[in-house]
Amino acid sequence: MGQGIGTLLGLITAFGITFLVMTFGIYMPEDLISSSVVTDFLANADLELRLAVVGTILYPSALGGASLGSVVGIGAGGASVLMFLAWGTGGLVAGLMSKDFLPGILSAVFAAILGAILTWLLFFMIYAGFDIAAIFGNGSLLLMQVALEGAIYPCIACAIGGILGGGITRDR
Repeated sequence: MGQGIGTLLGLITAFGITFLVMTFGIYMPEDLISSSVVTDFLANADLELRLAVVGTILYPSALGGASLGSVVGIGAGGASVLMFLAWGTGGLVAGLMSKDFLPGILSAVFAAILGAILTWLLFFMIYAGFDIAAIFGNGSLLLMQVALEGAIYPCIACAIGGILGGGITRDR
């Protein structure tokens, strides 16, 4: 039970931290997050578009290909300190809830992968409308590929956080 709760809380923590930092982004240093990304976030009043910008921050390109932000034209084009901070903390929370090393790592990594899939579905629903048949179209599959490739750095940050969280709360 702790691993499932850890996965959900880790995912919520990562998105929550990023959303909170972006809400007060005009006061944040440029090293933490680019001012152009903050402008994209604050310019959109819709919650879906704000979550989409948060998704571009949390899933940057890791293999040198196109990032999620460059494919959709909004948000972050690459990795930022905020992404590592959010996923490291999300992994830590997931590990704390799992109460051991291996379940902590697994719940943290599952949180990052689940978030990539949910981010892909969010972008699919925003850009494809409600045409569910387009889920297997070229544009949708490209978004899925970019989102899952972007989950490499978050998985690494989550695994480190999961190790720390699982080690803190494991039975001795």
